[in-house]
Amino acid sequence: MRRLSRIALLAAGTVLSACGYFNQTDCTLEARASVQVRVVDPQGNPQQDARVTFTRDGGPEQQALCNGSEQRQGNCDTWVTGYEQPGEYVITATSADGQHTARQSVSVSDGKCHVHSQSVTLTLPD
Repeated sequence: MRRLSRIALLAAGTVLSACGYFNQTDCTLEARASVQVRVVDPQGNPQQDARVTFTRDGGPEQQALCNGSEQRQGNCDTWVTGYEQPGEYVITATSADGQHTARQSVSVSDGKCHVHSQSVTLTLPD
């Protein structure tokens, strides 16, 4: 009887381990960007003074985070639409003078632990 209990316990542990119940190392505490955005001109030069906004799931327009943490525009290498937020995004970049615009839609799905981050490069026309 005791041998049967050990076998049952071993089998249950194997099943739970295979299902990921005991393996929590896949998830981390980091926050992943939903969408990371770069803005360039037609020659591929960064446009650090662009204005980047986005909508998520048809909601209100929001300002992207400059360099991932600041709500300002200008001198940005990249912009981030927020962290760990799945959804349908429409990203818009506007030149500093307001004359040129580029727009792209992107879908961000939710994963087991984090969103599946997307990277977007928007090219502003001359």
